[in-house]
Amino acid sequence: MALPVDATIQAAASFVRNVRSARDFLLQQDVTVADARYETLLAQLRDARDMLRWNPASGRPARFLEAQSAQGQTMASRAKALAAAHGVPELRELVIKPYVLLYAHGSDRVVLLALKHERQLVFQIA
Repeated sequence: MALPVDATIQAAASFVRNVRSARDFLLQQDVTVADARYETLLAQLRDARDMLRWNPASGRPARFLEAQSAQGQTMASRAKALAAAHGVPELRELVIKPYVLLYAHGSDRVVLLALKHERQLVFQIA
């Protein structure tokens, strides 16, 4: 039995912007519960990070990579370019309800690329 991986986890600037945008959205929705909901999101992201550290391939293959629309193909190209710029080839998604985390990984490294709410159509990748 193989020992688990202890992958390095990094966050791309687009991921950090997405998390901050999620907080802003929660504040706009309901300021009275925004902090609690944001703390829940951060806890979910910590759990996801811990899981990805030990099993980088635990998410599903990124679904938008097979998109036929121009918008989908553009997003796929951006995501692939961002993953390549970080030197990690595999693009995957991890569902952390009600969010979807886009990340790229290699054998011992994971880069968090973007975060979107499940109701959003596309990831905001820069």
